[in-house]
Amino acid sequence: MRKADYHPCFSCTLPDCDESSPRCGLKTAEARFQQLKARGETVPEDVRLRRAAAHQERYGQFRRKARWEGQQ
Repeated sequence: MRKADYHPCFSCTLPDCDESSPRCGLKTAEARFQQLKARGETVPEDVRLRRAAAHQERYGQFRRKARWEGQQ
């Protein structure tokens, strides 16, 4: 599967990137994953991949920075 197939930003309907919008693809991908988990349903692979990409996009920079600062 190609990254363009599951990354939420590539299918976003907003005219400009706005992570504060409730229609943000990153937020909706994470929310869909949480809804399925909360209901106890099996999470399909495409939902899991979209959530992983969204999480990395939103929080990956903080994890990389923390790791880098821990090495010094």
